[in-house]
Amino acid sequence: MNKECGMVRDLLPLVIDEVASEASREYVEAHLSGCAECTAVYAEMKKEIPAKTEQDKGNEQAAFSKAAGKLKRKKRLRTLRNVLLGVLIGCIVLGGGLIAHDRIAQAREHIYYGLYNVYLSELKSGDVVFTVDYHGSYDDLGTMVRPVKEKDGKTGEEKNILYVYVEKYLINRKLASPMQNYGFMEMTAEELNGYDEIRQGVPSEYRTIWTPGGKIDKASEQMEEYYFWDRIDQQLWHHADETPDGKAGYASYEMTSCWNMVGVIKHEISATVPEWPVSNTEFRSMEPLDLKTIQYVLSVLKENGIEIGTPNLYENENLPGQE
Repeated sequence: MNKECGMVRDLLPLVIDEVASEASREYVEAHLSGCAECTAVYAEMKKEIPAKTEQDKGNEQAAFSKAAGKLKRKKRLRTLRNVLLGVLIGCIVLGGGLIAHDRIAQAREHIYYGLYNVYLSELKSGDVVFTVDYHGSYDDLGTMVRPVKEKDGKTGEEKNILYVYVEKYLINRKLASPMQNYGFMEMTAEELNGYDEIRQGVPSEYRTIWTPGGKIDKASEQMEEYYFWDRIDQQLWHHADETPDGKAGYASYEMTSCWNMVGVIKHEISATVPEWPVSNTEFRSMEPLDLKTIQYVLSVLKENGIEIGTPNLYENENLPGQE
């Protein structure tokens, strides 16, 4: 047996099982046509290895198809899993980014106390108004208060300190017009006397603006007038009903209209308060209401249970501040 016969006989089982390549099968068939010995070996092998029936072939094909189907399903599931995992990771990253951005966008820090001023004014009622002067800043600022208990460095006595400070956003928000000065907080005399000191700034940097017995300037007539209306406005909010759209309001059109006019009156008066110098030239944009209209508004409010206050600033024929 020569070398070629040996190679052919090694390939014969593959040819019989029909798993040999096309080239190998043609090579074996060419050799068998000229080699009687290899042909006899081939015939003997076919006797020993029974030929596959059509049923066997069908079973093998079915098994192969089933296995191939499982592989395809696994591949599809793996692909779907990877896609869903990618989407989930993307959502987590996007959600985390939005949350982080929102927190950064809302984060604020205090600004140096020398960049603004806080003043105290005493109303005739004894209440004290805190006014902040933003110095015409175009930054979107917010005024904060923080009560703190601190020990006196000399006596060791615990003191009640109220810090009043201004914050701005870390991501600076510029306004189209300058910040308007206003009275941001009203405090009763009793509440004020509960503090040993009021400071403008934060514990690390501040200046003291009031201590017990300290002088507080009297509020102007315009500020008195503003808070006359502000107390009425607070009562309206307190007694308002919830409207179908979920907002505060009144069933009576007349009361709703009067409440809107209270807002107009407050807006107009605030622009005249000398303690709140107008930094925005567009702040006063409406014509003030005449005395007759104001008296009508007050009469409607009084008839509906709103306490106007004594004395009524508008009982005479002149507006407050006029002779």
